[in-house]
Amino acid sequence: MWLPILTIAGAIVVVLVTRGDPRSLAKIRFRGSGLLFLGLGLQIVLEFVEFPKDQLDTVGYGLLMASYAFVLAFCFVNISISGIKLIAIGIALNAVVIGLNQGMPTSPIGNNSKGQRVKEPIERSVKHRPASNDDLLGFLGDKIVLPEPFDEVISVGDAIVALGVGQLAYAGSRRRRRRSQSRKSD
Repeated sequence: MWLPILTIAGAIVVVLVTRGDPRSLAKIRFRGSGLLFLGLGLQIVLEFVEFPKDQLDTVGYGLLMASYAFVLAFCFVNISISGIKLIAIGIALNAVVIGLNQGMPTSPIGNNSKGQRVKEPIERSVKHRPASNDDLLGFLGDKIVLPEPFDEVISVGDAIVALGVGQLAYAGSRRRRRRSQSRKSD
C-alpha cells in the first residue's frame, strides 16, 4: 500500500528539486490509456475479491496474468516516452516471477519496534504467496523490506517501476522550447 504513495511523492520531489514544470507533465500524450485502466482495474479488483482456494490457480491467476498483459501492452505502445522502458522492465520482471511461481513469492516483514524479527505468515492470495526454497527466480520476489513506519516488502520489479516513474516525472517536467526559439539561437 505504501509503495504507490512513496512513488508518487518521490516523483513530486524529483520535479520540485530539479525545478521542473509540473504543467509539462499534463502535456504528455499517452496512447492506449484504456489498456492501462483495464490492467490496473483488474489488479484492484483482484485485491478486494476473495477467490475460493480452488480458483486461485485458475481464474484468479488467469485474470492476474491478463492484467499484466494489458499494462505491458500500454507500456509498449508508449515505449518512446522517457521512463516507460524502465516501468515496462519492472512490470515484466514482476509478471515473470509471478508467472513462474503462480504468485509473487513474498517474505515476511522485517523487524518490530524493539528490533525483534517478526515472522508474520503470508496469506496465499491471487497475487502473493509465501516464499519458499523452490521458487523460480525467487530473488525477484517481494524481498526488499521497507523500514518502519512502512513495514512493507517490495520486489526488484517494484523498485524499477518506481525509478521509471521518477524518470518519467523528470523528463516530462522539462520545459519544452519552441522550435522557432531554438532556431533563432543558432
